[in-house]
Amino acid sequence: MKTAASPVIISTLGLVLSAAPAATAAPPASCGALQKQVTKAAKKGQKAKAKRLRQQLRSCKQAASVQTALAGYTFTGTRGDGQPVSVTLCADGRWQSRTGSRPVGISEGTTWVVRALKFSNATKWVTQVAENADRRAGGWSIGVAREADAFQIGIASFDEVSDLGPVTRTDGTAVCATL
Repeated sequence: MKTAASPVIISTLGLVLSAAPAATAAPPASCGALQKQVTKAAKKGQKAKAKRLRQQLRSCKQAASVQTALAGYTFTGTRGDGQPVSVTLCADGRWQSRTGSRPVGISEGTTWVVRALKFSNATKWVTQVAENADRRAGGWSIGVAREADAFQIGIASFDEVSDLGPVTRTDGTAVCATL
């Protein structure tokens, strides 16, 4: 799992949000390395460093939680703008996206990441799923939200998600085997 410093975002409403680091869909390394760094810094009395590392560890665990909720599933439904969508995210990092109806736009890739995560708890979050951790690199991206057992897919733009529409989550093992 890639980890980076977690920037703090102040929204237009004045709320302070934590943006989690990007997490690749390949088998994630645990956040154990960060845990060791936190312990080491705390033992040395480096309070500021330990605090920063604890925030990174928290963000790492949040991103891993979201990644687990997405990996190995196919999400099928309609975005908020009316476009039909079917997205499969495989646990090994491969993905396939089908958008539209006539014609159907098909995109495929070998790596997907969780970025721009706004995390409330394990069953309530909004994030972007993309093929590049840095949005400036461009490429494929979608917005995904979860509230309880309900998932939504929408459009990812900059670090925001819009036009969310309801989707159903089904096992994506069969699709992943063909990618």
